[in-house]
Amino acid sequence: MAKRITKPADFFGHELGAERKIAKWDKIVDYFYTLEKETDTIKVIDMGPSTEGQPFLAVYLSSKDNLDKLEHYRSINQKITDPRRVPESEVDQLIKEGKAVILQSMSLHASEIGGTQMAPQLAYELVSSNKEDDLRILDNVIFIMVPCFNPDGQLMVANWYDEWLGTEYEGCSLPWLYHKYAGHDNNRDAFALNLVESQYMAKIVFRDWNPHAYQDHHHMGSYGARLYIAPYSEPIRPDADPLVWRELSWYGAHMAYKLEEYGIQGVLNGAQFPGWGHFGFHWITNHHNIAGMLTESASANLATPKYIDSTQLTGSNDKSFPAYQEQSNFPNPWPGGWWTLADIVEQQKVTSWALLDAAAKNRETVLKNAYNKAVRQTQRGLEDKEYAYIIPKDQHDELTALKFIDLLLDQGIEVQQAKADFQVGYQVFPKDSFVVHLAQPKRGVIKHLVGQVNFEDNFHTERLDGSLMAYDSLADTVGEYMGVNIIPANTAFSGAFEIVDQVEPMQAPLGESSLYLISCRYNDSFTAVNEMLGKGKKVQRIKSSLLCADKQYPAGSFVVWARKAELEDICQKTGVPVVPLKEDDLKGFELTEAKKLKIGLFQRYWGGNADEGWTRLLLEKFGFEYKTIMDKDILAGNLCDRIDVLIVPSDRYDFIVDPTDPKDERTK
Repeated sequence: MAKRITKPADFFGHELGAERKIAKWDKIVDYFYTLEKETDTIKVIDMGPSTEGQPFLAVYLSSKDNLDKLEHYRSINQKITDPRRVPESEVDQLIKEGKAVILQSMSLHASEIGGTQMAPQLAYELVSSNKEDDLRILDNVIFIMVPCFNPDGQLMVANWYDEWLGTEYEGCSLPWLYHKYAGHDNNRDAFALNLVESQYMAKIVFRDWNPHAYQDHHHMGSYGARLYIAPYSEPIRPDADPLVWRELSWYGAHMAYKLEEYGIQGVLNGAQFPGWGHFGFHWITNHHNIAGMLTESASANLATPKYIDSTQLTGSNDKSFPAYQEQSNFPNPWPGGWWTLADIVEQQKVTSWALLDAAAKNRETVLKNAYNKAVRQTQRGLEDKEYAYIIPKDQHDELTALKFIDLLLDQGIEVQQAKADFQVGYQVFPKDSFVVHLAQPKRGVIKHLVGQVNFEDNFHTERLDGSLMAYDSLADTVGEYMGVNIIPANTAFSGAFEIVDQVEPMQAPLGESSLYLISCRYNDSFTAVNEMLGKGKKVQRIKSSLLCADKQYPAGSFVVWARKAELEDICQKTGVPVVPLKEDDLKGFELTEAKKLKIGLFQRYWGGNADEGWTRLLLEKFGFEYKTIMDKDILAGNLCDRIDVLIVPSDRYDFIVDPTDPKDERTK
């Protein structure tokens, strides 16, 4: 007798998407583990703790045979998506044997709750079904589901909603960031990988699996289309393989077709969201040869229904969707009425399933074109005017340059290191310099992270009102942001190079002394100094440059009064080179005391401020202590008695308001 599989409604006590009900992440986690016990077609992996300690899950759904041989199929896919070291004679067999790998993530933005509420229902329907289409999906597809990209925020939003349920504030927004550091900006982190959640996703998508398609489920405003799906509109970022853009149209057409088949109105595709956006996960994946898509569902008031009159419905002020009316990519407008979380759950479930259905029915085509994209991008790299990018050994901040190399490796980009000096044209580069050749499958993403690409100014980049159609991140030249010197090589060259598996930390021998010099050129020097100050050690700064051990140390460098044993641990952790000194070395130099500042960081209450959150993350990474300052702290006065410096991150906050003062016109 077949084992009974628990229905979501029985487990949660209500249908997922029910009015005024939000299933919480801890309960959703329990449900996925319950499914894993009840069926052999699901495997749950806890990637590790989120920023605030919640489990970050990757859920694998496929047939028992596929899950039993998961590593085998991962190995096949690695060869297909980077075929440089696979004999061409083996490719047809790999394609015949391999499985389509599809990754979908839900509710990256925690207030966009539909995806995470939908995920358990989709999983249940797949693993409990005997329908031919569903069995085909399990046989032909390895479906990797990230049921919640932001577990911390999911709990924040659900708890806040429950707190105000039944009051006049029901369904209102959180007054703080729904991620500890990034809030809504967590989708801006795919290119930089600052957040632990981004690092988990990068491991899945860029390193371990290189899936063939990726879909990220979001919400948008309430007064336009009911659902946006692939493909994107114009403009598109250059340098992705052309097959990617064709795949987006192909997958999008199948999803749109199935949504119409199910009678779901208000579906828009090929409009509103351009193919040139910030390098969030669903956009950056296109340049990794992965068909990267998003869905955008019209929002309700969280789990509270929202009534929308037909007169409130509108287009998006761009040329792809100028007015709320029938057009070829929007043939079935929704007429208005009550809009609910159940509507969102259903349309996202159909969309998610349709993507899997398309891949299952066309498995060999999907794999063949994954191979074609890798081969063609590698060939384009050989023909590119920029043959490679060189990151010389000597940098202003060698430690940050190593972090940049680490980031490229986390993106799955191949980096090589010179085993000897090599020459490019008339310039000689020293041993240990890094080289990123463009002749590799990830050429597209290399062009944008390592090279420079300018946003276009043309017909496609203007909205109907003449404003620029642009997101907040039009370029993602992360090496430039990090201050790394990168030199394009416009001609082919040769040399002795080896592939870098991991970056070796920079370490310098630490001689015996009670007095040490640390260069202020290194960002991580501030981490080391903050730790020394925290331990009560005396730290000074030199007011002019100093030549020491045949190296020039700039003005502002640190003099630390500590013994070797007290410095070894922090030097090991940060890699900061520390040079022993004698007191005589400092004769004639003016020094000033370094001390820990009492830092105040202003945090507005309503709506959160991602700039403030990122600033907190930066301060914490480098060991700076700070105190959060709210409106009430400033209004209380005497702020200068409590802090030395106030940081006010900008995000449209123009003045301080006393909300208790009815005479203050700004409260209106």
